[in-house]
Amino acid sequence: MPTPAVRPLRLALLLYEGCMPAGLFAAADLARAANLRTGRPLFEVQWVGLAAQPVPTWQGPALLPTASLDRTETDALLVPGLWLSSPASLRGQLQPLQPLVRALAGLPRSTQLWSYCAGVLLLAASGRLDGHPATATWWLQSALEQEFPAVAWRFDEPLVAQGRYTTAAGANVHLPLMLHALSQRLSPAAVQDLQEVLMLPRPRTSHPAFAGVDLMSQDDPGLRGALLWVQRQPAQGLTLASLAAAMHLSTRTLARRVHSRTGLSAAHWMRRIKLRQASEALCQTRHPLKRIAQDLGFASEAGLHRAFTQATGQTPLAYRMAHGQPMG
Repeated sequence: MPTPAVRPLRLALLLYEGCMPAGLFAAADLARAANLRTGRPLFEVQWVGLAAQPVPTWQGPALLPTASLDRTETDALLVPGLWLSSPASLRGQLQPLQPLVRALAGLPRSTQLWSYCAGVLLLAASGRLDGHPATATWWLQSALEQEFPAVAWRFDEPLVAQGRYTTAAGANVHLPLMLHALSQRLSPAAVQDLQEVLMLPRPRTSHPAFAGVDLMSQDDPGLRGALLWVQRQPAQGLTLASLAAAMHLSTRTLARRVHSRTGLSAAHWMRRIKLRQASEALCQTRHPLKRIAQDLGFASEAGLHRAFTQATGQTPLAYRMAHGQPMG
């Protein structure tokens, strides 16, 4: 039986007056990257506000939501942080945000609520966290415990995810919050890919031979699917006919599409994808070339050595020494 399609998670990014939206942009990037990585929509992202009108952000531009919160069907709502200068300013900051607090309180009980740092106080003020564990900015601990005693505060934990509520605290904490969300819908390897591409500097310099044959640089959904399929197949058995059958296209249509998008013949493109995988293994592992050839399905170690050297102008050993990351 075919695996039933998983409906995309409808993720709403909340804009409100005085919010600090950097985390929202990062979350949107991660959601889009996850869609690109899998070749299918895992997330549908929408920017929302109390009304569909420009929202002035903290020391930044006014941003325009695409929909109002009360007219948006959403599975999860991400509430960003706001600027607080001291615990004493907590009540003063909340006062003009009471309409938003009431709107949060009125959301369907099935809605997942995510927030981080000082933004968590909006969820606490709405009553939605009563009886639930949560964390928030550490220096607000006394003020939040006094103001919202019904919340089971866990300030010693940087991320608290339980049921419909996920809260986080710390530097750049929107990232671990989103990584948690991604881990619910992606394999560990895919999450690691997103971390390497979007969060951590690459530990090596990519070779020009592999430009355009990595998943994140491919903007054609059909070719992203094709690239994923090629990555999962043994190099020795790859043919234009087998790929065309997997993509439900004629060989002629597929060849024309690959060439128009990449400038390479389909056969050359598939070979470069496998060689790029070999380059990743050379740089990220200590595996000998024979093991890499076996893992990727090349006919022989010698065949991989020859093809790799021809493509890059470097032997696999020289490539590993030039581009690999130091391993202790």
